[in-house]
Amino acid sequence: MDMETIMKMMLQSGALEQVSGRLGVDDKSAESAIELVMPMLLKGMQGQMNNKNTQQGFLQALLDHSTDDTDDLRKAVKNADVEDGTKIVNHLLGRQQQEEVAAAARKKSGLDTKTILKIMAIMAPILMSKMGKQAKTQTAKASSNDMISVVGGLLDGVDAKDVVNILGMLMK
Repeated sequence: MDMETIMKMMLQSGALEQVSGRLGVDDKSAESAIELVMPMLLKGMQGQMNNKNTQQGFLQALLDHSTDDTDDLRKAVKNADVEDGTKIVNHLLGRQQQEEVAAAARKKSGLDTKTILKIMAIMAPILMSKMGKQAKTQTAKASSNDMISVVGGLLDGVDAKDVVNILGMLMK
């Protein structure tokens, strides 16, 4: 699931406006923050899959979230469980990386750290649901129960260029 696909889904569905409306910020600032935090969340997912100690828990979380109703992204944003999203972000990024990502997003978007952390908490369960649904579908199509290889394959599509650009911003 690459960034272009994710951003296209957000823009075409009206979810971006729902995020900005829910948080009381302008669309452009919300979009700037989302563009920066989404690759980092995906990279965190990739880290969970690549770590033998977290892999099974992560796969279970994907399966759990695959049943969330995210077909209507506007509704998914409106109903996103921020408390659950905060837990997901903590697992994916850890405290230090969250602060680094928030600092970079704050610099790019002009939004405060609290708002950026809420954006991450809104987006994380939606991303987990979309990834879980896609993994279940591909696993079923492959007639295989090897969800590890399917999810690993989906996360191989994380755009390394986006992550490198973000890391470059963090180092400035």
